[in-house]
Amino acid sequence: MYSVDPAAPRAGAEPRLVTLGSRQSVLPVRVRGLLEGVLGLVGNLIERSLADSLNDYEQQLFKQAEKARSSNEQHAVFESLREVKRGRADVAPRFLLFLESSLAQFDGKPAATATPPRRFQELALVETRDLEENISLQEIATKAEIRHSQVLYTLGHRFGVMAGAPALDTEHLPIGPQQICAALRYSTACLGIALEHRLLLYRQFDRRTMADIGNLYASINDYLIENRILPHLQLSQRYGSSAAMSAKPATPSTPAAAAAETNAPAANAATAGTQPGSAHPAARTAASHEDARDSELFHTLRELLSGRRQAQGQAAAAAPSGRSSGVSSDYVATGEDIQSVLGSLQHRPAAPMVLGGRAVQRTIGHVKQDLLQQLRQFTPDGKPPQLSDIDGDTLDLVGMLFDFIAKDVRASSSTQSLLTKLQVPVLRVALRDKSFFTRRAHPARQLLNAIAETGQYWIDESEGESDRLLVEKMQLVVDRVSNEFDGRDELFDELLNDLSRHMGTLARKAEVAERRHVDAAKGRERLDMARERASQAIAERLQDKKINRLIRTMLEQAWTDVLALTILRQGEESDAYRRHIAVADQLIAGTADADDGNLRNDIEQGLAQVGFHADDAQGMAQQLLGSGEQAKDDSASTRTELALKLKAKTRLGEEPAASAPASASAASSAGAMTEAARPNAPQALNAEERQTLERLKTVPFGTWFEFVTNQQGETVRRKLSWFSTLTGRCLFVNQRGARTEERTLQQLARDLVRKQVRIVTQEKESLIDRAWGAIVGTLKQFTGAAPAPQPAA
Repeated sequence: MYSVDPAAPRAGAEPRLVTLGSRQSVLPVRVRGLLEGVLGLVGNLIERSLADSLNDYEQQLFKQAEKARSSNEQHAVFESLREVKRGRADVAPRFLLFLESSLAQFDGKPAATATPPRRFQELALVETRDLEENISLQEIATKAEIRHSQVLYTLGHRFGVMAGAPALDTEHLPIGPQQICAALRYSTACLGIALEHRLLLYRQFDRRTMADIGNLYASINDYLIENRILPHLQLSQRYGSSAAMSAKPATPSTPAAAAAETNAPAANAATAGTQPGSAHPAARTAASHEDARDSELFHTLRELLSGRRQAQGQAAAAAPSGRSSGVSSDYVATGEDIQSVLGSLQHRPAAPMVLGGRAVQRTIGHVKQDLLQQLRQFTPDGKPPQLSDIDGDTLDLVGMLFDFIAKDVRASSSTQSLLTKLQVPVLRVALRDKSFFTRRAHPARQLLNAIAETGQYWIDESEGESDRLLVEKMQLVVDRVSNEFDGRDELFDELLNDLSRHMGTLARKAEVAERRHVDAAKGRERLDMARERASQAIAERLQDKKINRLIRTMLEQAWTDVLALTILRQGEESDAYRRHIAVADQLIAGTADADDGNLRNDIEQGLAQVGFHADDAQGMAQQLLGSGEQAKDDSASTRTELALKLKAKTRLGEEPAASAPASASAASSAGAMTEAARPNAPQALNAEERQTLERLKTVPFGTWFEFVTNQQGETVRRKLSWFSTLTGRCLFVNQRGARTEERTLQQLARDLVRKQVRIVTQEKESLIDRAWGAIVGTLKQFTGAAPAPQPAA
């Protein structure tokens, strides 16, 4: 018996594969013939489904390329597209070869059922890439086992007969969901695509192929019945019954799967009772398999929530909190009554609440209290209103979702007030449609995610007019939801498209602004390097030379800028650079001829290039050459005064003093940056900071950092748009592409070591998806299951 757990093989490991023909001496003739027939049935479906999955996958990649925010991201998507087109012809043959090997090693010795699977026996370090693939494939396999447990149960008995062994559980079926996922991983290993694109391919396979895999299992069952393999097998209990589940030789792969598998029919019935009666029949029929899957996954969340209540000893307190206790005398609110009350609460502004002397935002718990209070008008004979179990769980789950989102939003911010306004409309959607919890593309879920992420990443309360305009746009969207939502999901789609267009415009403007700042930073760096070479050339000539103060100041200030500008425009080998160096040599040596028209012209033109007016340049040339009436008139403008003016004049490429940052902290930061930006500046870094500095030099442009702004630990996000390994200067921009902090790599290394700055890990999931992952992980801790992997923060 051959079993491959999708979590078992390492990336890049090629399992040993065999064919049915090579197993003639091991497999009985009848068994081998049956397995060949099963392989034929699998091949007919898999080849078509794989082709459709790859077609859908390519379309999704094209959409990602259109929405890419940077050229690097778009290039990565096109690389994956080219790789898929190159290797897609090999995917189906490799897939079938893997399944044939699984069937060929089905030799009637199910040793894997005698010992637990390897993943429960051994602990080993797993690479992040392997872990994410394992989790994704395990989720796909678990959902398929839940959806098709009945047909897999009968297949396990029939394959057990062929193996001469007890009934096989779903994990060890040679064509079970575990093996299908392992074959998917093996077949796509020939595609050199990025991890996030590989996970997208797995999701497309789940949506296209695994959704219809039940038809394949039914066909295999019919084929085995025709060949007299347990033709009269009957199940005494319906799918999900305790007797049927107890007959299985192995437990489901996870406690959550077991809970969903046992109670899926109840979840389907309960969910069906809460669906709106006006739902479009054609849409409901087209998505019937999606609805069943959503019901099962939502029921899994309910089971986890029930486990937490039991662990916390809250089962007895469920009825007083507004949940039906099963007593027939209590009034259980209907869906229509709940929607009616929530509709009135939706149009009512959230009253400010005071707790402990300070204002707090409304929570779902407060909405629940108002709901129960308003439901009293529907109760007969003054009986206390109650909520059904499924409605109570829905309120609890939506409350946990908003609590998670609120953790990263300031309580007094405009974003928090917008999220508070969305509580009732989102709750109405969740009570009507349980796919809100499980379907990532749900319009209400996407709009909630857009408002939360925009407020978290784009809004800075102190930025100014641009942020106020964005807040007003979000306010208009949320107000329309509060005023116009009446159960139609189309409104969420319309508003989401409107907000997305607005954000797309802002993103394009931010990209243009960021590119402009990067170009300016690169230009400043080239100017600094040119000025450094010009300063060295002047310093070498002034060494041990005694000249008057005016000439020295002019050469070290204005003429150094002239030389730097000449290096930038024409290079150090140009005739213009040689002429300007010759001017410096003549002034230092004192051999400048006051009557030399070419020398005077070179001085005046050079000074004009670095910002001197024509009259000032002419007067400076006269003083330097020591001729003319202005040079003789010491009362009009002495050489000392001219030297002081030269020092006070703004250098080429520097900002005027009036536009410099007014705050002392900004000035000190800029001063520290200028000092540390010099290549020869001493670096007082310890060993850990030097190591961090070397790692920073390998960080790609576009990496996001979080800067701690105060002692309360509040942070702001900034993007590292560019840095120079020569000068150490860094350019940070905010979400809008505006220049913010200017630091050096040395300062950044120190702050990273001191935990004042953090590198933000790229988040592959949306804020709402991360919230559900964290909620499920928290709930699993109360049920004894291993917590779900938490997304990187």
